[in-house]
Amino acid sequence: MHCSNCGTNLDAKATFCAACGTPASAVPVAKVPVTPTPQTSQANMPPSPAIAGTNGLAIASLVLSVIGCTSLIGAILGHVALSQIRRTGQQGRGLALGGVIVGWLWTFFVLWGWITIRNAFDTGHFYG
Repeated sequence: MHCSNCGTNLDAKATFCAACGTPASAVPVAKVPVTPTPQTSQANMPPSPAIAGTNGLAIASLVLSVIGCTSLIGAILGHVALSQIRRTGQQGRGLALGGVIVGWLWTFFVLWGWITIRNAFDTGHFYG
């Protein structure tokens, strides 16, 4: 019989290991190396527990997207919020999507209007 702690040979009648003091009746603990398998790899792990509440960037995204002059910032914040929501499981995916869609639409229309007005002034068609 061997000590489960240090591996020293023990007498059959020994109650403690003379080398380390571990009780001889202690059940040895099997040390099994854990190697990642496809079932336990990081990619297949369930998402971390949801953080309570709505993602703050999702709210900010929608608010900034509705305001015309900050719509580009709102769209970008919406993309960041979607990434965080996917990773953490928070609420607010709809707000973030709304911020992305409204933000990019506002940005498109502002740029389109700016280009249209600029071209009208440059070509002289603005005055008739």
